Amino acid sequence: MATCPFAKGYDPLDPATVLDPYPVFGRLRDEGPVFFLPELDHYIVTRFDDVEQMLLDRDTWSAANASSPLIKVCDEAQAVLAEGFGRVPTLSNADPPRHGPMRKSVLTVMTPRRLNALEPTLRAYAEDLVRGFADESVIDLVDRLAFPFPGYAAFSLLGFPDEDTEMLKEWSAKRIMFTYGRLDDVEQVEVAHEISAFWRYVEAHVAARAVTPAEDLTSDLVQLSRAKPEQLNEFDIVNMVYSMALAGHETTCNTIGNGMRALLSNRSQWRQLIDEPATIPNAVEEILRFDGPVLNHRRVARVDTNIGGFRIPAGSKVMMCFASAAHDPARFDDPDSFDVDRADAELHMAFGKGSHLCLGAPLGRLEVRIVLELLTTLTPTMTLIPDQDFDYSPNALFRGLRRLLVAPGGLG
Repeated sequence: MATCPFAKGYDPLDPATVLDPYPVFGRLRDEGPVFFLPELDHYIVTRFDDVEQMLLDRDTWSAANASSPLIKVCDEAQAVLAEGFGRVPTLSNADPPRHGPMRKSVLTVMTPRRLNALEPTLRAYAEDLVRGFADESVIDLVDRLAFPFPGYAAFSLLGFPDEDTEMLKEWSAKRIMFTYGRLDDVEQVEVAHEISAFWRYVEAHVAARAVTPAEDLTSDLVQLSRAKPEQLNEFDIVNMVYSMALAGHETTCNTIGNGMRALLSNRSQWRQLIDEPATIPNAVEEILRFDGPVLNHRRVARVDTNIGGFRIPAGSKVMMCFASAAHDPARFDDPDSFDVDRADAELHMAFGKGSHLCLGAPLGRLEVRIVLELLTTLTPTMTLIPDQDFDYSPNALFRGLRRLLVAPGGLG
């Protein structure tokens, strides 16, 4: 087995790479399937088949580091977390035997019937948002739709009060930077306090639902724990709700923002969705492939193994580059082109694959479809504001626009 070359010129947190990572991914993928990034002590896997193989092979690859901070956490911040943060591996970062019962618990309460029943409420909420800005000259689509709609869906599903949305939004953004970004020691300590506050908030919410149930996912998990205490307990539920409080909205927000930028930059594709609404579901899949919400996900090698002919020692940390895999010409024809008619767009791995396939994938797809149906119907002349500076969250996992300026009624 060969030793992996270094990933020269690649820093996932470099501002230029954050803005447009695809040229760097293309270069790396052309040069080889696997690279080592000494600055972050991670191997980088670039090609579709290798990423897919890793996702499906849980005997070789552990998910234990999936939610661990990418950058070393300073001692003071670690001390803050040790006092007020009790998270343990539960969903995206759990392995057998714990992962199975936790995933089964969420699937028991987050059923297709629940999602189907939720659709009219979600559509009505999103329609109010769109009608609220349809006649305005210029808006930030992220601020007015891409964040509030998925936030409403996720937070209301969990039972969080509407008045806490902005606080939860701020906490979530800081969680992302702490875990996947690059903060200095002072910033780490500050955010560690907020993460602990977020954790205590979830603890209090679960405890309240244990006393006074409501029509939400948290209450259903509490009831399930009472019926099957051997499967999960209240501490498990706190971990689940804390995890879903971020995962339940961040990826969908990113998908809406990235997708609308792609569609409005390709007017013929946008026009096709207006003229042929039946193409919208496939457009959702192409958005997820072309500029999906997740750049990388991580694993740890359980044993000595190899990827693409390169030796990976046991204990090695690996980044599976979803974004690079989605643009691999060995899997997708003309992968750098955006095509809502792409026949195999659904082969993307934006939601992962295998035993860790994202539990919220059906809800995310539903929300993006609702958004596209409403915008193509109510704001068909929506146009990107020209010459704007695009700004993405500077982290190594989530790819999401922080602002997208559009003219809902066109530029005249």
